[in-house]
Amino acid sequence: MGNLSTTPMVRGAWVGKCPSCGTCCFFSRFPATDYAGQQVVRLGVFNSVSVPCSCGRRFQADGDDLLFVTITSLSIQRSSPDSFAVEQNHAGIKIDLGPMSETELWAYLNSRTLIDIIPSQVLTFLNVAKALDLDMVLTVLRPAVLHPGVAHS
Repeated sequence: MGNLSTTPMVRGAWVGKCPSCGTCCFFSRFPATDYAGQQVVRLGVFNSVSVPCSCGRRFQADGDDLLFVTITSLSIQRSSPDSFAVEQNHAGIKIDLGPMSETELWAYLNSRTLIDIIPSQVLTFLNVAKALDLDMVLTVLRPAVLHPGVAHS
């Protein structure tokens, strides 16, 4: 591992993933933190909890169900009635994803794993506001634990 003072910091967090819609959910007791490539150790005791998802459903999650992910931020700004400027910010580097139509933005959002918001909520919000910043999963560094004989989605 390189020198942490020169390694770009990204944000990482333990999240739960809704089996119904695929959206990830933050846990307030495990806030996002700076991550620079250090080893991720699975959480100790984390009893099963019922997690509310942005899609309106709830799902059960325990320590084995959590994923450790790196997070990137997405900034979306409405530039005209059917055009959006989209920018991704990861480790302090901004990437202009270019202008997108509403259809292109919808396809892009549905091809990503968003955190605490679903694509339809993004578009609804952008119908009343000119801009929105949101988080999405960049990489899964520590997946959920698979148990033999138990179905996972």
